[in-house]
Amino acid sequence: MRLAFFGTSEFAVPAFLSLVRSTHTVGPVVTAPAQPSGRGRKLVPSPVEQKARTLGVKVLTPQDPNAPTFVSELRSHNPDAAVLAAYGYILKPAVLSTPPLGFLNIHPSLLPKFRGAAPIQRALLADESRTGVTVIALSEQVDAGDIIAQELVSIGPDETTGELSRRLAEIGALLIQNAVTQLEEGRILRTPQDPRAATKAPKIAKAERGVNWRESAQSIHNRIRALSPEPGAVTEFRQRRVVLLHSRVSSVSESGEPGQILLSHPGLVIAAGVGTLEITELKPEGKQAQTGQDFRNGHRPVAGERFAT
Repeated sequence: MRLAFFGTSEFAVPAFLSLVRSTHTVGPVVTAPAQPSGRGRKLVPSPVEQKARTLGVKVLTPQDPNAPTFVSELRSHNPDAAVLAAYGYILKPAVLSTPPLGFLNIHPSLLPKFRGAAPIQRALLADESRTGVTVIALSEQVDAGDIIAQELVSIGPDETTGELSRRLAEIGALLIQNAVTQLEEGRILRTPQDPRAATKAPKIAKAERGVNWRESAQSIHNRIRALSPEPGAVTEFRQRRVVLLHSRVSSVSESGEPGQILLSHPGLVIAAGVGTLEITELKPEGKQAQTGQDFRNGHRPVAGERFAT
């Protein structure tokens, strides 16, 4: 078959490569336009675009993938089917109806749970012990299409969104290859989602980045790993912002004011509302990421000093 591939982020790259290595022809690749990045605000192509261009695959970067001009261009490529993974745009019926065999979508959750833009982050924030990858037939309603394939995945107690995303992306690449084969052979099975079991996974809001040290150590740990590496959970020390990247719930039973650094223990152990938390990696404002011990050695906190809520 000829497959159009819609994807933007790093999560979509393994699926794209899996299909390129298959017996199908992949192209065009449709991805978000290059975005400004870094201090110089230089335009940087998406990870999917970068990979596609190195392989010589046709790339389209429409500002509006639902515009009639783009729909006409997509039709000119005569795709039999399309695959979508972490593309970043909601597609309307004119696009969805272009490939005769429709769209297959890779979603990193156990649908119908965690429908939306941030399923991995929301699973970690909710302290879920498992998640998964689901391949669905894309429909006009977001993440509500029939289930084609699904695989359950256990979540590690300290696993971050970045780490879990990489694992789920590889699983998604295997699932989509099998699903496309089934689609081609006309033996694909569809299971409707139960809308009563649906939960939402909206994009992370800026206000959700702040750490409240009055919460339990487990809740704070979940926030840190859910927002790592991007956009990062934030706190303050000596009125300077600090981004927290990695942590673990500590076995230290010493009490202290929420946010207080417990100096009687090695590393960077912080008192929470309930329990204690060890910060193992963080990034002070204007500096590179460093270990908790390096932060403590460099800042030399004194007795009673705290991270700000």
